[in-house]
Amino acid sequence: MRPERELIDEIIGLVSEDPYGLLRLGRDDASARRLNEGTYVFKMDMVSSSTDLLPGMSLRQLAKKCVVANFSDVASKGARPLLFMCSLGLPRGMRDEEFISIFEGFEEAMRKYGTYLVGGDLGESEELIISGFAFGRVEGRLVGRGGSRPGDIVMTTGSFGLTWLGFKHLLEGLELPEGLRRRALRAVYEPEARVEEGIIISNYATSTVDSSDGLYWSLKELSRASGNGFLIEELPLDEEVGLFLGGDSISAAFHGGEEYEIVFTLREEDVAKVRDELTVLGVEPIKIGRVVEGGGIRLRAGNELIEVPEGGWEHFRDLK
Repeated sequence: MRPERELIDEIIGLVSEDPYGLLRLGRDDASARRLNEGTYVFKMDMVSSSTDLLPGMSLRQLAKKCVVANFSDVASKGARPLLFMCSLGLPRGMRDEEFISIFEGFEEAMRKYGTYLVGGDLGESEELIISGFAFGRVEGRLVGRGGSRPGDIVMTTGSFGLTWLGFKHLLEGLELPEGLRRRALRAVYEPEARVEEGIIISNYATSTVDSSDGLYWSLKELSRASGNGFLIEELPLDEEVGLFLGGDSISAAFHGGEEYEIVFTLREEDVAKVRDELTVLGVEPIKIGRVVEGGGIRLRAGNELIEVPEGGWEHFRDLK
């Protein structure tokens, strides 16, 4: 690993400089921008090599995933990401090509979402740690998690199950047909943030959350914030995943994580409007159920109501 200042010079050559920045990337110890009045959203999220670098995953993909994790939360609040910063903990033995790969991932993400990496920090650590900070401006309407009301409809921007299947394949050796394997690995390695969708949804939604921790925990957080429960009447399960799994579809739909879909509630009279606007983006939102009084997440299965079991990603869950 080269000295820190040499690495900073390398970074300057790898990423695009924010044309609206008032201080120079890598030459000043901060970033500055002149901003118009508005409502702004701030978000921090991190990844590390021990918990997030999956088998077969490149450091470029891990860096992009850190950006997506931050931008997805910003988007779910009705905001467009404007700027991104990161702090890196780098192992002493990291190779130059690995270091460059991280910033190639950042730059790829910045270009995709139309924003810039504007600064951060480098330090030494036992493992690779990427801590990201995103800054966005609300373009739609600022929406939180606690605004749902009984009778509201619950929708998602897409289906679930591919990442669950990808994790099973990578971490438990589950054999998959080649076409399904490629789709599952792409979902795990190359997720995307629903930025444009989040802005549209915010104009109608009564509550929103991104599904980075899985559908179960997404609904649970909406329930905790509002005091309401959810009756799920249609599993938003990827069709090919459902055909492959058969009877194990509940876990695949509810307990995956890192799908980065937006789960949202809205009034029934607004469903057609949001569907029409999302369809223009090529997105077919899925109506999965409704908000009900009381807590809990229940699934209608034929004539029965099943309490959805707890599951999905939660840090420190197994620690005693």
